Parts: sequence; C-alpha cells; structure tokens
Amino acid sequence: MLKIEIAGIPIGLDNRFKYIEKLVEGYLTEREPLFTVSATDEELRREAKENPEGFPDYYLESVVLYRNIAVRLPDFDAFVFHGAALEYGGLSYLFTARSGVGKTTHTRLWLSEFEGARYINGDKPVIRFIDGVPYVFGTPWRGKENYGENISAPLCSIALLRRGEKNEAEEISAADAAVPVMSQIYIPRSASAAAQTMRLADMLLSSVRIVRLSCNMEREAARVAYEAMKQIKGEKL
Repeated sequence: MLKIEIAGIPIGLDNRFKYIEKLVEGYLTEREPLFTVSATDEELRREAKENPEGFPDYYLESVVLYRNIAVRLPDFDAFVFHGAALEYGGLSYLFTARSGVGKTTHTRLWLSEFEGARYINGDKPVIRFIDGVPYVFGTPWRGKENYGENISAPLCSIALLRRGEKNEAEEISAADAAVPVMSQIYIPRSASAAAQTMRLADMLLSSVRIVRLSCNMEREAARVAYEAMKQIKGEKL
C-alpha cells in the first residue's frame, strides 16, 4: 500500500499498477492514513465503458482512485475543483471555464507576465477550509499538461473565463457565480457527502472574490485579470 498526503490529509492507496507509484511521487508520506482507497474490478469496468477512448487499465485505476479520494474529502472540509490554480505572492488564484475556452493559455500568460507565479495544479486541485479560510492544494492529478507541484496557498479569487476581443473583468455576486462555480465542484453521490460539499461550496462563494473575465490571448489579459482579482475579500487572509 502506498501512503500519500494531499491537503494535509494522509491517505492510503491500495493500488495494482506501478503507474500510480510514479504518479504520486512527491506526495508520499510516513503518516498513517486516515482512510484507504482502491479500485475494484467493477469500478474499472464501469470507467472503461464511460471512456470509450480506450485508455489502459493503469490510467483508469488512477481516475477511479482520485474519484474515491474525492468522495471522502468532504469529511475533512475539502473537495476537488475543476480548474487551473496558480500561486503568486503567497496567495492562490483559481481559473475555471468550459473546456476549450483557454484557461491553460491564460494561466501561461500569468507565468510569463509575473515573475514568481507558478502552478499549484493545472486541472483538478483540492480546496480545503482550514480555520474558515479556503486553501488550494496541489495533487498528483494535474491534467494532461502535468502542471503543478506539492504546494498550497490561501485562495484569494476565482475567475470565470470566457473569450472576448477585449480584456475586461468585473466582480460578480455570489448569487450570480453560484451555478458556474458549483458546476466545477465534484459532488459525491452519497447524500451526506453531497450535503457537506454543498455547505463548503456556500462557504467558498461567500469567502472569495469572484470575477467574470473576458479575455483575448494577449499578455495584457493577465494584467487585467490580476488587477481585478488581487483584492482580498474579508479580513481572514
């Protein structure tokens, strides 16, 4: 069994394939797991059926393991969020959009525009509330570009990206942001875990600045986004 730590939570992985051992390098721990996950034959068959691209079993196992981790995270005030997360100046900035809109392209602009900016996770970071403050954590599951590292930072802002000819940003209310933000949060099927996740989602919406960002692919887009996102909401950070 492998022992890893994500978001400060020690987790056991009862894996079958060595691919997982390579995947989780940098997240290994000696701490005793608070829970252990595995991928059953039935789960692997179901995953293969839902992904007809013909991914190998070792990859399917990694997907199932992360989903099974996500199911347990709400017990620790945490959840998986679909988006790209950056750390800059000691805070994290989270970007989400429909597939193909260009969140990877936009976040790369930040890396070229702001010295010291770096990826926490390029695809599916974990958000965990600690003492009422949301932190973004890196995980081994980093998306096809494999952007990210084992770091964390308090979450300052979330940007809802969309393409535009001009670079424009505006803060929006929690009510207006609820649907697009909630659609990017992994919500477990069990009633209790789903209820816990919804509670955390409400906390997220009320804790951080949420910006609707229309942007092109010019470097100015990063500056416009940062100016709109850098102001901290509340006094906890």
